[in-house]
Amino acid sequence: MVMFIFENVFHIEPRGLSGGLCLLWNEIYNIDIYFWCDNHIKARIDDRKGKIWICNFIYVNPRFRRRKEQWRAITANNCNEGEPQLFIGDFNDILSQEEKIGLHPKSQSQVREFRQFVDMNYLMDLDLKGGRFTWFSNPRNGFITREKIDRALANLEWRVLYQHASLIALPAISSDQCPIVLNINQIQRREECFKFEAFWADHDECENAVRKGWDKENIHGCNWE
Repeated sequence: MVMFIFENVFHIEPRGLSGGLCLLWNEIYNIDIYFWCDNHIKARIDDRKGKIWICNFIYVNPRFRRRKEQWRAITANNCNEGEPQLFIGDFNDILSQEEKIGLHPKSQSQVREFRQFVDMNYLMDLDLKGGRFTWFSNPRNGFITREKIDRALANLEWRVLYQHASLIALPAISSDQCPIVLNINQIQRREECFKFEAFWADHDECENAVRKGWDKENIHGCNWE
């Protein structure tokens, strides 16, 4: 079992059996939490290397009327225009019908309301790797509904700041939702190793090709024994 130890914690208690948010971090980041409510934690994050950005941790109400109120409240109070900004969490909404497989399509009014929130805040959806959907229902009539309701949305300034950021969906374990992991660090690509296939030696031009390669390296000052 892998154990993670965090030096700081900030949490919002759930109401009943749903909701609640918890933010944990270590001192490698300087985090200033300056707004919170039942479904939203807003923080300014300083990576202590000169990069400062706004992160919105989201759990949106499952009821559409409450979600619509939240979208409009966030948009009306969003005073971070021009600053790098990210929204991440459970949005309980989809941006298109392609993000759902089920017996019934999502209401067009709900899709339209969520897309309007994204457009009005100049956000773009980060590509999700590891899986197409993040939530799975219990079987109903022998059919399982699948939706992409967990995501990360960023503005252009944030994407410029973290051009190599990646978002990955992990397998769902003892839950109906997949955890999502945002990696803001550039992944170091390993250099590809040269592999020699044994059947190449049977090709008539193999010896000449190898000799030309050796001669080219020797011209650049490399000696082969």
